[in-house]
Amino acid sequence: MLWRSAMTHSFSSLPGFSAAKSHLLEHALTVSDLFERISHVDDDVPGWPEPEAAPDDAPLLDPPTPAPLNGIHCMQALAILQLAKTFEDRTLTAMMRDGRPIRLILPDHDMGEIVEIAAQALYPQAFAVGRSGKIWRAPEAATSGKTIIALAEVKLRSFLHEGHNALILTSAEQITSPQVQDLVGHDLRLAPISHEMILAVLSLTHTPTSPGVTDALVDTLPTTTELGRLTSLKLIMAFQADTAIEVAQRLSRFAAAAPQKAGPKLSDVFGQEEAVAAFMQLQEDLNSWQAGEVSWEEVTSSLLFYGPPGTGKTLLPTAFANSAGLPLIKTSYAECQKAGHQGDMLRALDMAVNEAINSAPSVLFIDEIDAFYARSNEVHNSRYMIGVVTGLLTQIDRVNATAGVVLVGATNHLTVVDEAVVRAGRFDRHIAIAPLNLAAITSFLQAKLGHVVEARELRHIAARMIGATGAEIDDFIRKTRTLAREAQSDISDRLLRRAADLYLPCPDTPLLRRIAAHEAGHLLIGHVLGLPRATLARVTLKGGAVLRDQRVMQTNKTLNDDLAMLLAGRAAEHLLCNSISNGAGCGIDSDLAKATRLALQAEAQFGFAENTMLWHDIPHPPRPYDIPHDLAVRATARLKAAEAKATALLADNKPALMNIADTLFEQRETEGRELDLLLEEAVDRADDPMIDGQDVPTTNEALFSVQHQGDLQTNLILRKA
Repeated sequence: MLWRSAMTHSFSSLPGFSAAKSHLLEHALTVSDLFERISHVDDDVPGWPEPEAAPDDAPLLDPPTPAPLNGIHCMQALAILQLAKTFEDRTLTAMMRDGRPIRLILPDHDMGEIVEIAAQALYPQAFAVGRSGKIWRAPEAATSGKTIIALAEVKLRSFLHEGHNALILTSAEQITSPQVQDLVGHDLRLAPISHEMILAVLSLTHTPTSPGVTDALVDTLPTTTELGRLTSLKLIMAFQADTAIEVAQRLSRFAAAAPQKAGPKLSDVFGQEEAVAAFMQLQEDLNSWQAGEVSWEEVTSSLLFYGPPGTGKTLLPTAFANSAGLPLIKTSYAECQKAGHQGDMLRALDMAVNEAINSAPSVLFIDEIDAFYARSNEVHNSRYMIGVVTGLLTQIDRVNATAGVVLVGATNHLTVVDEAVVRAGRFDRHIAIAPLNLAAITSFLQAKLGHVVEARELRHIAARMIGATGAEIDDFIRKTRTLAREAQSDISDRLLRRAADLYLPCPDTPLLRRIAAHEAGHLLIGHVLGLPRATLARVTLKGGAVLRDQRVMQTNKTLNDDLAMLLAGRAAEHLLCNSISNGAGCGIDSDLAKATRLALQAEAQFGFAENTMLWHDIPHPPRPYDIPHDLAVRATARLKAAEAKATALLADNKPALMNIADTLFEQRETEGRELDLLLEEAVDRADDPMIDGQDVPTTNEALFSVQHQGDLQTNLILRKA
């Protein structure tokens, strides 16, 4: 029986409410007539019993009492409200007058029939007899080969040939051919279910159990995000409950029982505060968008992560998707390239984008963004990559134009990505992903082992793992637990130390001292020349790193100072270790690579050359045949002058250099205010007249130039972060 109260009147302004009410009233009577319709079945049906003749004096029966509304009808009423919200700005009837098909993307395949009935109830004039609208449902992807798709689309094509306007209903499990996709004039997504919609339907279909039922319903209902994850069948089953509060309780139970995505969540990510904060805000904005509180245009929904390999750029979108309960669609340059040549490659990218759009709300993760624009001077390769990048730009624009799709990109080398790819409007926010610092590693270990191991021991282990990735830390924890099971004991401080000795790299004192000297050179020259502030310095067996703020603009002087800083690591090694390793030249992000590019830019692009102002294009990384001989000579001279400058400054400040190197060797990592004080005190101490008149302590010299000279080989690979 339909229920009317003051609660009903509060929904009278809700789009589609009147149509939903009329639909429910109509079907409340239609269902009650089911017995009458069955009674007209032909008597000759085999096995059907002969009807008994009614006695002449039998009293006339009253019409049967209306049967209770079932879950299907409630779901159809809910779909009417969703459709009305979807077409709130412009009605379906008005859109159909444009003459091109409208595609409506649904949460799941089972919604197709429900939405079809709801559309006919909400817009009867659009689907009246004659040259009017038709509804076509796409076939399921799980059972659809090319032949089945073609046969199913024959009906759609016949609608269009006859001059009908078409509403195409599809979902992530349903597919259409590229030819049909090209015909679509409006691409829309069914509006998500809101609390107000649920309450509106319940006000028409279920009797409240108490006067305060509305507040109780709001408190009991799952969140709008959780409602969006429920299948059509679960929603129908919930509406079959006897009372409104029981419907809300069923919905809540179904939401709680819904399978949670396995894998890491944002709470499992350590040391990437900016990225985690961005995703947490995005999750809140996503919930607000699903509740209809904000428009998608107000949401910052595209993020680009950049940083060295192994820092967690792939983990972050996975953790966000798991935390938000969203499907994650991954692709990359390598994944697309596996499909074949350019056309096949772009088709593979298109398929990934279509899957993300059809699965919205969803997350699309494009890895290796830099590989999409490996520009080359070779004509055929250049044309190939231009076509690929153009296709990538088109797909990124499609994603950003689709409400509910979060776009995440990742690159190891931000500088080699085409500016058109990473500009605002395509990737709105760029976030640096740095290796985990000591505090983050310690927090990671405490979260996993803090309940069984003392914090002091964890800090000691964390110091040995500086520079490790999250995957490597997880691997160590997994091996430690395996070791405990093999020993049939609990994890203790002693067992953790044993695991560290077994599974972590053994400290290499000569190597670590060389790396400390190298990074100390960067720090000291940067401090003496007044470069942007260094924020972190790290020494690990994998190499060292100094992170500092970036300049906004260069002059000829500041550029030469930057060159001196970049080459100061080599100079410090020569000064303290009597030799130079290849650590300054490993990879396109190494000191020498950065210095080379900067020197070439000074001579060929920035207008700092003495004899020419011509601008010259320089690929990154540059190749020998891309650089004219005279340009190479001038850039080399600039590099040599910068290294000589760094060497002279370091020699003049050798005590400060050794103090900084000693501290880095002992602490392995320092950052923030602690790093500022280290540099200030080291320079002040070196300038102290009580120290200046004395000989340099022989202990430090022994550490860097005598004791380990024979152990330090020039072929050591020091990877610069």
